[in-house]
Amino acid sequence: MSAALLAQEWSLLRHDRPFAVACLLLAVLCAYAGWSGTRWQQERLADFRTGTAEVRAAAEREAGQLAGLESGRLPIAAAAGAGLPHVVRTEIGLPPGGLAGVAIGEAELRPTRAVVSATTRAHEMFRFQEVDNPVLLGWGRFDLAFLVLVLLPLLWLGFGCTVLSADRESGTLGFLLSHPVRAGRLAVVRLLLRAGLLTGVVLLAATLAWLGFGGWSGVVPDWGGLGALAAVIVAYAAFWAAVSLWIASRNRGSEHNALVAVLLWALLVLVVPALSTLVARQAAPVPSRLEYITTARAAENEASARGRELLQGYLLDHPELEATRGDAVAPFIKTFVLVQREVDRSVAPVVEAFEAAQKAQRRFAAALRWLSPRDLAEHALLAVAGHDPGRFERFEQQARELRAAWLAAVDDPVIAGRRLTVAEHRALPRPGFAEAPRAEVLRGVLAVIVVLFAFAAVAGAAARRNFARFSPAAG
Repeated sequence: MSAALLAQEWSLLRHDRPFAVACLLLAVLCAYAGWSGTRWQQERLADFRTGTAEVRAAAEREAGQLAGLESGRLPIAAAAGAGLPHVVRTEIGLPPGGLAGVAIGEAELRPTRAVVSATTRAHEMFRFQEVDNPVLLGWGRFDLAFLVLVLLPLLWLGFGCTVLSADRESGTLGFLLSHPVRAGRLAVVRLLLRAGLLTGVVLLAATLAWLGFGGWSGVVPDWGGLGALAAVIVAYAAFWAAVSLWIASRNRGSEHNALVAVLLWALLVLVVPALSTLVARQAAPVPSRLEYITTARAAENEASARGRELLQGYLLDHPELEATRGDAVAPFIKTFVLVQREVDRSVAPVVEAFEAAQKAQRRFAAALRWLSPRDLAEHALLAVAGHDPGRFERFEQQARELRAAWLAAVDDPVIAGRRLTVAEHRALPRPGFAEAPRAEVLRGVLAVIVVLFAFAAVAGAAARRNFARFSPAAG
């Protein structure tokens, strides 16, 4: 009977012009999202590769100049700045993920490159890659995640909430139910077909667009990520199909069902995520950045006032540096470096408190996320794309660790006022971002998929109770 119902519904849907238009529109939007996402990802990937190549080339060039100076083959005038400990610098970049263009999220608002040197202040090491229209940045880009999370539920609900009410209003529902088929089975078959076709169009069009535009732009496809992405979309579709089934099981008129569908869409897609963010901010407030700025400025003023004292104290603690002092590093540079170290130590408690409050807020928001299907799906898509908050935090933490190791390597040569040797230059910490284990990311995505199906099961159970007392004449 289900196969016969499915065949009948398919024959009806083939002649349903609004449904065909919706499928065509979805395919076009997916193609545009794929083009826009791969183009954005290709630009980010090119920037990352260019920056990485430039950093490596500069390091090799400087090491060669130092070797020439040490051997006497290169005059000092030809490489006056080579190996100066306060001049040498490096950069660490965050590479885009294999599916970065699928869910851009806050990627354009978070730092993806950090500059490290002896004279770079801690709060100046992170710099944005590009400056764009703030209004556009606030709205975000149109990507596949926006299409799936915000627009697609409207179609799932729109074509699902009237699977029974339209027949009841046309007077054919009683005739259909006079056959050996129950209202629940009829609704489930119709919903599965409609939701399955809409979801299939999205998956097929998005995959083809991503592979096509990605191959054209040089982006290597991430097959494991594509599989995880498809699983998240299917789970999210199952939830909205179950919500549509619950609406249909209430046996009300089509206008009433449409109104309930729109209200539920607004509540679950717009209101609940906004409330979750608001509650997290109120429950775990983050200290004002003004406090950090004020503390840093006061510490810098105090340290600058006693800069000479700091330099003398450092040399008293390291008398071996006094004997090797030269003119390669100016005295004010030595003082500046020591002042910055003192500022870092003074503001460290404030920074730690700020970051601890941020982590507490993120933990609270992560707990609330499990109450919102939309937030869960968004988190999974961002994790697949490599734009989840955890990855950005990992990058910033590794950049700070690189800075600490870099300063430890150049501090003594700065105060000694000498150039780095070739061996010291080659031993400087080199930038490189360490990704989280792929299994850890996939476990988090799998947990989201399971919970989304659990939400769908709850909505399906509620619909089943309603269908137990369903009557064609009700409403």
